Parts: sequence; structure tokens; C-alpha cells
Amino acid sequence: MFKTALKAISAAALIALSTAAFAGGDEDHMTQLKDIEWTQFGNTPIHISVLWGDRDTGPYGMYLKMPGGFHVGEHGHSNDYYAITVQGQWEHTRAGKKEVLPVGSYVMQPGAEFHDDACVGPKDCILLVVQNGKGDVLLPQ
Repeated sequence: MFKTALKAISAAALIALSTAAFAGGDEDHMTQLKDIEWTQFGNTPIHISVLWGDRDTGPYGMYLKMPGGFHVGEHGHSNDYYAITVQGQWEHTRAGKKEVLPVGSYVMQPGAEFHDDACVGPKDCILLVVQNGKGDVLLPQ
């Protein structure tokens, strides 16, 4: 239990430090979650909101919202990402291990490693995602 708490604290500190480092050039502001502006991600039901940085080049941080009951399918990304569940029940599958991640849970997903995501339950999932490089989606051949 102590080890789990230590990992969670370390993850939160890492993301907080990353946020501070990336946010340096952004204007000073505060926005409540209910006031976040969302953009549809391609032709999917996923919506994103880039909070700082540039997703096309990185580094950046964003919220990603998946509707309850939505299953993404196997995919990957060129760069590692760090994510925290902000709302809902995020299900992440990696290396054959599937885990439901409630609010406050943390994932470090290595780049170029295929994985799967879903939002289980009726409530939309919102994730805070941070990447040091560009954001992209890789599909299996």
C-alpha cells in the first residue's frame, strides 16, 4: 500500500513539474473543468482540449474525453505519455494486462508500444495526458 501511495505521489509530482516546465510561455489564466473548450478528434467520439504547448510538435498537455462505454481499439503513439484519470473509469490494456483506473490513477505508457483503451461505465472519462514529444496515433498493420 505504501509503495502504491508513493508511486501516485511521484506521478503527481512528475506531472506537476512537467506542467510548470511546459507552461512557461503560455498566458496566465485559470479555467474550471466545466468551462473547458473541447475539439472533436478526427471522426471519433473522442474530444480533446490542449491546455499548453503544441500537440503537433510537443511538448504539450491536454485533456482527452471519451464517452462512457466507448472502446478505442489497439493503437500506439511515437512518444511516451503520462496520464491521470480525472473523471470516469478508464480501462487501459498494456502487454496483455487490463486494468480499470478510477479517478486519480496514473499510467506511464511507453512510446511505440501498442495498447488499448476504453471508458467503462456510463460516465464520460476525462484524462490529463502529457507528452514530451508530438502527439500522434499509430495503428497496427
